[in-house]
Amino acid sequence: MAYRPIVSGDMALTFLCENIPAIGPTFKNREEAVKKARQYLEGIDKSAGELRETPVKIEINKQADGRYTIMVEGFQHTMGKLLNIDELFLKRFCKGLKKKMFILTCFVEKVDELECLVLTEGLGAVLYAPHSIKRWRP
Repeated sequence: MAYRPIVSGDMALTFLCENIPAIGPTFKNREEAVKKARQYLEGIDKSAGELRETPVKIEINKQADGRYTIMVEGFQHTMGKLLNIDELFLKRFCKGLKKKMFILTCFVEKVDELECLVLTEGLGAVLYAPHSIKRWRP
């Protein structure tokens, strides 16, 4: 079961199963999205043997207007940002992160919906990240 995805900036976020967050960049072209998702998986495979930390980190920053930005960083660059997140949604997101895991995937923009590649293609990585999520306090 998946919830309706939230799209903002160049990223999308949805919740799967028992509120596990699935987050990743959005694409208009399906082939590009599949290619990028496979690159993420390859990068995670390569770094899994080298690092003891998850190669992807989530950072939450407060904006000047009181809303929040969720930034995903990995592979030595910013992968994308979810902009203008309200506090209620952020609390739900943080509640989902209590399991200390999230899914990195890609999304494809369609006419009336957003396709989550972890659901349709199985392209996504479940990342156990006990230390990669900076704590957020209201």
